[in-house]
Amino acid sequence: MYDWIIDLFNMLLNFLYNLVVSLITMLKDLVYFMLEQLLEASKALVGMIANLLTPIDMSQYFTGLPSSIGWVFGQVGLPQAIAMIITAITIRLILQLIPFTRLGS
Repeated sequence: MYDWIIDLFNMLLNFLYNLVVSLITMLKDLVYFMLEQLLEASKALVGMIANLLTPIDMSQYFTGLPSSIGWVFGQVGLPQAIAMIITAITIRLILQLIPFTRLGS
């Protein structure tokens, strides 16, 4: 006679269980979404830093020198060497801002 109350209660329990499972899944998806956005932002930041550290074209600064000296500088790899030195100095200065990396300097 009162089987419909038991069925209604079982349906309510089933609904609440599905609701909890759905909420847990939604929270997991939210965490994954936030992690993905953080990784996308870090990827963009790394790309911007990589663009800043591209080798510098030093040939525009050697226009006042004779062409033979500019050619020798290019063959020796002076522009790439200067870019590497500037990059190393920049990285060292950035690392000085991070605590506990000042060991030995």
